[in-house]
Amino acid sequence: MAQTRLDFLVFYRGNLVTGFDYVYIKRHEGHAFWQSKDKHQEAKNIADVDFDFYNPHFNQTGEPFNWRYREQWTDMTTSWNEFTSKAMTYINTWMTEYPGPSQTEPSLNDEWGVRFKAPGERERMIWGLNAYPANLQDFTEFLYKFGQ
Repeated sequence: MAQTRLDFLVFYRGNLVTGFDYVYIKRHEGHAFWQSKDKHQEAKNIADVDFDFYNPHFNQTGEPFNWRYREQWTDMTTSWNEFTSKAMTYINTWMTEYPGPSQTEPSLNDEWGVRFKAPGERERMIWGLNAYPANLQDFTEFLYKFGQ
């Protein structure tokens, strides 16, 4: 089996005026999930142990059942290794920062970032403001396809 290369990944995009869209992808205790939040929803703390979605749950007699969560999420358990491998092929080509010129009207700024952690390593962050790696749009499309 391929080695797991990420514990989690958070991608955000937006600005301080209109807010940020987020994608959260996390592996925890053998299961993994994908969840997105739009500008109108509260940001989550991916490092929080309680920020977790999984199925099946088990009843008192040990029978599995799918828990119904109030929030939408996608099970990434079976696609985790594929996801981490491809995500890292994008991320490994990026610089740490992409600082572009700031707009005088703050609502016109486009800020983005990816926060991620690999097992046994420190958490890392790559960000940009009005400047982007050449393959950022491809990466964004790749991330959002898991939520469809």
